[in-house]
Amino acid sequence: MKTVVDQAIILRRINYGEADRILTLLTKEHGKVSCIAKGARRPKSKLAGGLELLSVSSISYIEGRSELKTIVSTQLTTHYGNIVNDLPRTMLAYDFLKLIDARTEHECEEAYFTVLESALEGLNSSDTNAHVTHAWFLACILQLSGTHMNIEKQVGGADYEEDATYAYDFDNMGFFAHPSGTFTPKHIKLLRLFSKVNAPSHLLHVAGAGELSEELVPLLRYGLQQV
Repeated sequence: MKTVVDQAIILRRINYGEADRILTLLTKEHGKVSCIAKGARRPKSKLAGGLELLSVSSISYIEGRSELKTIVSTQLTTHYGNIVNDLPRTMLAYDFLKLIDARTEHECEEAYFTVLESALEGLNSSDTNAHVTHAWFLACILQLSGTHMNIEKQVGGADYEEDATYAYDFDNMGFFAHPSGTFTPKHIKLLRLFSKVNAPSHLLHVAGAGELSEELVPLLRYGLQQV
């Protein structure tokens, strides 16, 4: 039987039988896989140490006849232990896992793993604003889902003006000038930055990024619901 070795993040796990666990893993090179870790809940299990939530681990598994793979070895690579010291960040991390699980099939591109890994790193660092990490993550998933926001020009093709406010048109996936709009050119510039950086930590020195990101989150979440 073929043995596969890959980097993995646990998206979901459930107890099975007396001592086993069934896991849904997002891997770096093999998409999303379902595995069973036999005996993982036993106190002296050799597998348990590499099956921590909010971690990246090196996982070896055997491909059998069914879709359920069998894990044969694990090694913890990175554990984002600081996340659990902050309840809002912990809830946000689990929200990220659920969102990735819901929006990926077994065949999914490596970028999903990369984005999730960077988002967990962002939540793990107290230097990185959690709202920035949240908005950056949603913007990345929205783009990976095939939806590209028009942030270079207004709907209709006009340039953005620094003293105007903007509303968002979901049908045309873009902003348009409106006197009661809730978005400014600063929001739009931050969205542009989201598409250019590969980690939220790269936005540490953007003035007002935390507040702007918090205001963008509802827009990005609603956009994902429409995909």
